[in-house]
Amino acid sequence: MTTQEQSQSARTPIIVFSALIFLTITTVLLSGLDVGDTGAIIVAMSIATIKALLVLTFFMHLNHEPLIFKLFVALAFVTLLTLFLLTFSDYSFRGM
Repeated sequence: MTTQEQSQSARTPIIVFSALIFLTITTVLLSGLDVGDTGAIIVAMSIATIKALLVLTFFMHLNHEPLIFKLFVALAFVTLLTLFLLTFSDYSFRGM
């Protein structure tokens, strides 16, 4: 491993951790805004998705895995998204 690779590998987790802290602070600050129920869910789920992708990519080293492994992780996310969409759509029609 060269010196440049070592400095990048030591710097990357710090940058990702800083981004996670920033996104957490952003989530807390945005929770005080009155954007409605749907807006709050969309904002919270968007930030949570970004944070999950950062953790998967850098801390769980998904960026160094083969393509087939990445596809299975993507399939799991699509399944989770489908489950969320079906749950939220059911929840939205309960008042009718």
